[in-house]
Amino acid sequence: MKRIKNNHSRILRLAILKNLKTIIRYYPKMVYMCRHPKKYTREETYAYGMKIVDYFMKKCDLAIEVHGKENIPNEKGLFVCANHQEKFDAIVLWKSFPQKLGVIVDGFAARRHFIREMCKLVNSIALLKNDMKSMMVAVNQLTEELKNKINYMIFPEGRYEDDCKQLLPFSGGSFKSPLKANAIILPVALINSNHVFDKKMPKPYVIQVHYLKPLYPKDFKNMRSLEIATLVQSRIQETVDKYQI
Repeated sequence: MKRIKNNHSRILRLAILKNLKTIIRYYPKMVYMCRHPKKYTREETYAYGMKIVDYFMKKCDLAIEVHGKENIPNEKGLFVCANHQEKFDAIVLWKSFPQKLGVIVDGFAARRHFIREMCKLVNSIALLKNDMKSMMVAVNQLTEELKNKINYMIFPEGRYEDDCKQLLPFSGGSFKSPLKANAIILPVALINSNHVFDKKMPKPYVIQVHYLKPLYPKDFKNMRSLEIATLVQSRIQETVDKYQI
């Protein structure tokens, strides 16, 4: 586990160095917008967040290959859940998803500079893992957001490791909100996003995003949250097995 942790720390340092100009360029306005929320609409703050996403994609020379766009429902209040391969998976989903998309974020990560401001620019809910009170608050908040037709993305594995071919167990608690809100669940398979900073990989580096067939409330109305988690994980795992390098 120590090797994995060190590798992730190295990747984070590389990401900061590679995108230092981005941070310097956008951070002051991010802070200003977050400190003066009444001066901007939610559409304006979200648009500025997506402007940063576009710059990150260009700076890192990344390209996205989207599959299954026809599987994305026209309805809003979608619960978009994906496998987790790297720190920038949320950026990949923001870039490829055709609607506004909020994010469930780790409470400790949400305290870090830049990430903290980015979370405020878009719809976000922070939760502290292994803190039951924080998790209950997050579940209730997310349930209301989904009922209000606000889309959210989540990574039910809760973390990632070097071996991205085998998904970590999906948290059953992650699926309590869509169950309570009768929200549509949209499984997403991210492929090869773990090689973003591998210098040996060709540029532009292509990340695959596979939008799988959605689960409608009628499909899981008699299931428990853990059963839903297992079903969604198995569908994503099938796609990862087929395409992951």
